[in-house]
Amino acid sequence: MSNSLRDQLLKTGLADEKKAKQADKEKRAQRKQHKAKGRKGQADPQAAERQQEVVRARQEKAERDRALNQQREADKQKKSAAAQVEDLLRDHAVSTRDGTIAFHFTKDGKVRKIEVTKEQQKKLSAGALGIVERKGRFHVVPADVVPRLQEREPSLFVALVTAAQSDEDDALYEEFPIPDDLDW
Repeated sequence: MSNSLRDQLLKTGLADEKKAKQADKEKRAQRKQHKAKGRKGQADPQAAERQQEVVRARQEKAERDRALNQQREADKQKKSAAAQVEDLLRDHAVSTRDGTIAFHFTKDGKVRKIEVTKEQQKKLSAGALGIVERKGRFHVVPADVVPRLQEREPSLFVALVTAAQSDEDDALYEEFPIPDDLDW
């Protein structure tokens, strides 16, 4: 009795080999459809929730990644700007080592001084040079470099005499001439 029904039908002649193969083929196709229908057709209520959670988790991860990338890009730009400021100061700063004359300016309501040469004092007073503070140190730089420094690092302290300040001062003290022998 180990013979299957198919084998028995083939022996008795009620079915031929061609019809048996066709029946097997149809049976396999039905099984395949049944399995696919079981996966798709019978919607598991928890499966839909899991799918939504997966989609939500992917969106949250994408948002976190986007925010992290923006933060990294901002940090990279800050570092780049700081390096550019350092390069500008290194390349354009005027040496004040030989300075013997004190040049006074105000910072945060306090009068500060920096030792400069006579020529640098004249240029600072005329607005051709400016003073920039970076990391607690004062640097004397040409006036045309100051806007480039402020563009890269707006928080820099800058003391720069502008033409408007000079004209206002001249108008105020026009009637009081400065003696030729006065030196401060």
